[in-house]
Amino acid sequence: MLRNILKTFVTPPVKERPGDWTQHPDYFVAKEALANDDAATAREVFARVLGERPQQLDAKAGLARASFLLGDPGALTLVDEVLGAALAGTTELLRVTLEELGPAAAAPALRPSGAWRVAQRLDADGDPAGARPYYDVASRAGGLVGLKAQVRALELDPEPKLPALSAASELTAGEPELQKRVTVLLRKFVPAEPRSIELPPEDPHHELELRASLQDAEPVMPLPAPPPPRIIPVRFEGRAEGGLVVVSSSGARTLGFRKVLGLAAGIVPGADGRSRVLTDLVIAWPDGEEGATVLRASLGDLGLDRLYPGVQPKEAYERLLRDIEQSSGARRLPEGTESGSLPRYAGTEEMTRACHGAA
Repeated sequence: MLRNILKTFVTPPVKERPGDWTQHPDYFVAKEALANDDAATAREVFARVLGERPQQLDAKAGLARASFLLGDPGALTLVDEVLGAALAGTTELLRVTLEELGPAAAAPALRPSGAWRVAQRLDADGDPAGARPYYDVASRAGGLVGLKAQVRALELDPEPKLPALSAASELTAGEPELQKRVTVLLRKFVPAEPRSIELPPEDPHHELELRASLQDAEPVMPLPAPPPPRIIPVRFEGRAEGGLVVVSSSGARTLGFRKVLGLAAGIVPGADGRSRVLTDLVIAWPDGEEGATVLRASLGDLGLDRLYPGVQPKEAYERLLRDIEQSSGARRLPEGTESGSLPRYAGTEEMTRACHGAA
């Protein structure tokens, strides 16, 4: 089959009629040398074949492969030339040429620009699995091509990683069409926040219901002390459309900013004697016998380097609080706390009592 496919790209010897083309005998000598791991001999013989038939694509592919195996710095340029000729033909020609090139055409061996062209052709021809590793390499290209390759590689990944999705969401912020595709992936692989968030296994409850804000009303009698809040340790993995990707012991969820009802930040002493910064997001006020639902993250769990790459930690933290507050309209806790301030507490329980009414 290779002979028939490549025949179009080969110049027949002068003494042969075009319809009677036959393979150059030295071609098989070179192929046997490759099979015997003798790349030096293969390169020499393939070069001899090309001296007589300069347009023979399979011989060029063999020369590129042998040069690659020998570590020749010019091998990549030759591979690019061979792939360019193959891409000008049918997809079947491309597949056969990739096979002939062998390790020289494996995705990691190619330049991003060449990998992009191969990926697009295989993808368009209904081979997304074959295209994916080439998209991965093409994603290293700069500019829009790199972004497109990165997004397509994520789309073809059966289980894309959350950090990769978060990074893509940040990078495509200025490209609306690509941002939409990343958002679809986030919704698919990081389910939108449901009506409840599962508690850690040690909690006696099975889930936390999200409730609307309490309505202000004049009490007819003194109210009992509010029940203890439910504190759920979380970490932030990145941004999602209209919110944050939050991970707890039950998995990852997209927490929309509109779900954040209250916001508290404070400094408490850590076990090692150093100060710790805690950030609380209230997603349900106390209701009856149930306390407030509070997502709590320490400074190291906020993913500030991913949310605000290149920004100093202090400034990044201030921006995070400001973004949450402005996007959600959340109430700052405890009441009367000014934006930007970080109250100090004697311990975690004191912060919980001060901000949420009970510990």
